Amino acid sequence: MLAALGLAAGAAASAQAVRLEVPGRPAVVQVEAVASNPETVRLLVGLGRIGADLQLGMLFLGDGLTNPEGSHFGQPLKETWPGLKDGMQAAGVPDLEPVLQKLEAGGSKDAVTAAYREAEKALLMARSKLNPSAQDAALAVLELAKAAAAEINASGPTEVHAYQNAWALLMVARGELDLLARTPDPAMAKLAAAEGMAIDDMIISMPDPNRTAPVSFDPTPILDLIGRLGKIDESV
Repeated sequence: MLAALGLAAGAAASAQAVRLEVPGRPAVVQVEAVASNPETVRLLVGLGRIGADLQLGMLFLGDGLTNPEGSHFGQPLKETWPGLKDGMQAAGVPDLEPVLQKLEAGGSKDAVTAAYREAEKALLMARSKLNPSAQDAALAVLELAKAAAAEINASGPTEVHAYQNAWALLMVARGELDLLARTPDPAMAKLAAAEGMAIDDMIISMPDPNRTAPVSFDPTPILDLIGRLGKIDESV
């Protein structure tokens, strides 16, 4: 699922340049970074994609929606997990399919909540197994931010589904920065703490994702975040 983000697996410590083009904006952000393991970044972003769908699932659960259709709980198995399964297996990550199937099955609010908690725990265990370096984790946040920006229509209102995706991706990126702030690398921890506060301010300013009509939102704060994260090599 990261083919469009340009993070193909390759040799360790390989340099890569990723070009971001957001429809409706003439600016192009040139990102250049060094990943200790691009495959780890790819898998970590995949976990973030799943986590974003779970975030949206819980949002809809608050409205009593527990069936897979429209709740986002069925999305990981359809859209994300198939592209991650082999890579996760190669990395020694336990199969996530059973817990994702429980969410997809729906049921009562209590049953879905219990399945969500199990899936959330499984995602944290999967991340731990991947054991990303601080650099990999920062690059994963960069890719999640780029994915969020790509969902936003800068020239007019953004469709509800796309806006909700952007919101959830930023929520997951915020969580990843919280983990990254605990790294023993002081420079990276400082960067993560600062960008975490920036995302907090951004999320607070964003319209509530529980909408039924297109949402007007200027993606400039997300693009600014991308620009800063794109200078990781200069910041650490």
